[in-house]
Amino acid sequence: MINCPVCGTKFIPRSFYPEDAIFSTMDGKKLSGFNGYISSRGVKPLEVILSTWKTYCPNCNYILNFVKEIVRKEKLHIQKAPSKEVSSKYNSYYFGFPFGDYSQYLKKVSRKMEEGIQSILNDLDFETWENLYIIEDHFKFLVKFYANLEHYCDTKLGMEDEKDLIAKVRKLKLTEDLEQNLLELNVVKDKLIKGDYELSSEEQSSIRTVLVRFVLFLLKKRLETLINKKDLLKGYEFLNRIDLESEIKGYISHYLYSTFNSDPKSKKQINNFLQNIFEEAQI
Repeated sequence: MINCPVCGTKFIPRSFYPEDAIFSTMDGKKLSGFNGYISSRGVKPLEVILSTWKTYCPNCNYILNFVKEIVRKEKLHIQKAPSKEVSSKYNSYYFGFPFGDYSQYLKKVSRKMEEGIQSILNDLDFETWENLYIIEDHFKFLVKFYANLEHYCDTKLGMEDEKDLIAKVRKLKLTEDLEQNLLELNVVKDKLIKGDYELSSEEQSSIRTVLVRFVLFLLKKRLETLINKKDLLKGYEFLNRIDLESEIKGYISHYLYSTFNSDPKSKKQINNFLQNIFEEAQI
C-alpha cells in the first residue's frame, strides 16, 4: 500500500506509468533520456534521473513520482552510437521498487485462493471422476460411476455401515432433480447388468451430463465456505470483489473444462454452475 502524502489515503495503485525525465542543457536544448547529446560539461548535475514511475491517489488525484533509474554521465554520448558503447560510457543505477500495482496484488491473492481450491480438488479426488469420462461404453461407465459413488460415500462421508446404495444417495442431500437422476440411472444400470435392457438415445445423452452435475455438486459444497461474501475479502479489503471472483471463476472453469474432455455440454454446465454459486455466495 501507498500512503498519499497529501490526503493520507492508503491505497494500492491501479497502475504505474513510465515517464522519461526531461532536463535542459546550458545552450537551451531539451533532453529526455538518451535522446540527444548528454555531456558532463553540458548538463548538471553529473547524476540525473533518467526515468521515473508515476501513479496517482484515487482520492485526491495527487501525482506521485518514484525514481526508476539514475545515470551518471561520464563522457559525451551521441544517440547514434552503437549500444555497446552506451554501456561503457554510462553507469546506470536501478533502484529496488517496493511497490506493486493492483494487478500484481490481485494475482498474488488469487494464487493463494487457487491453492485452497486445488486442495479441495485433491481432497475430492477429481482424477477418479475424470477417468470415467473417457469410458465410451455406457454400461461400463455406469458400473464404474456407481462403484466410485459408493467408495466416495464410504471413505469421505463415513457411510461404510450403510449397505443400500439408494439410502446412500439420499443421505447426500442432493438437489431434488439430481437425486432423482441418480436413482433412475441406478435402475438403468441394474437392468443393463441383467442383460435385458437397451439404452434409449435420451438416456445415453444424459449419462455424462449427470456425472458432471454430480461432481459440480460435490465441488459446490466445498467451495461455499471459501467464497462466501463474509470471508472472501477478509484481509484483502483493498481488492474489488468482482475482480477476485473473476480470477477464481477463470481458474475453476479452465480446470473443470479441461478435466471433462472439453465437452461443449460440460462447458455450459460449468459456466452456469459458477454463475449460480457466486450469486448464492453473496446472499
